[in-house]
Amino acid sequence: LSMKSRYLLYLISFWVIALIPSSCAYNDISKLVDCSKTDLGVQVDGKVDPSLCNSIDGSITVSATGGEPPYAFSINGGNFQSSNVFSNLGPGLYSLVAKGSKGCSSLVPVQVELIAPNSTLTASFTVIPDSDCSSNNGNGSISVTASLGKPPYQFQFKEDAFGAKSTFKDLIPGVYKITVKDTVGCPKVLSITVPRANSGISYASKIKPILDKSCNVAGCHNGDLGASRDWRSYATTKSNAVNIKARTIDKSMPPGAPLTQIQIDQITCWVDDGALDN
Repeated sequence: LSMKSRYLLYLISFWVIALIPSSCAYNDISKLVDCSKTDLGVQVDGKVDPSLCNSIDGSITVSATGGEPPYAFSINGGNFQSSNVFSNLGPGLYSLVAKGSKGCSSLVPVQVELIAPNSTLTASFTVIPDSDCSSNNGNGSISVTASLGKPPYQFQFKEDAFGAKSTFKDLIPGVYKITVKDTVGCPKVLSITVPRANSGISYASKIKPILDKSCNVAGCHNGDLGASRDWRSYATTKSNAVNIKARTIDKSMPPGAPLTQIQIDQITCWVDDGALDN
């Protein structure tokens, strides 16, 4: 080949190599929003109590503070809506949260109680948080105690049938609707949050071995892409924890052999625990 032809081949080869993406190119996606640091909150602007103990003509009006508008609102863990008014409500305790335009929800739900006239029925509850690191199972529980009405009392979990059972187990984190009624038939709705507890997943014995085997390899997070992507370092891993969780959940990471669901759950729990150096 002539000198000119060789030079052209060199240029073509150079640009082909330059245009081939790295196996870790998906990490060029900008960092996700860390919703654990949101300042979004909910405040109650007004409420209307039901006119009768078995009426559903109550309402709650709320607004949002902080975060990024436009806002959406949810009651009792239901779907978010753009309206800040919730109508057709009966007596009970309701839990409300807001969500901003960046997808973050308020961290602390606001509890609002609607009270029916002439009803003495009341209920209290105790909650055990869920510490089971699994996407499908939980070990949280709710125990409800009714009083001041006319026994015997009956309890309804979500939309199940009413019954005498007042303790509900094997719950994952979330908001649960439990309705209590007495022999008079006056219902009282409870909106109860089961929080997540620290799962205790260890970085040293669980998370780092997963990263070392599947992520901290040549051309990826072993330092080849720079110190900011070197996940052999705990400090760097912690600063990327939100992204690592998201990428493993949507299975865009690692680019090689996929992680098992147990490994994905462990990474998720470790990040949700606060990405501790434990």
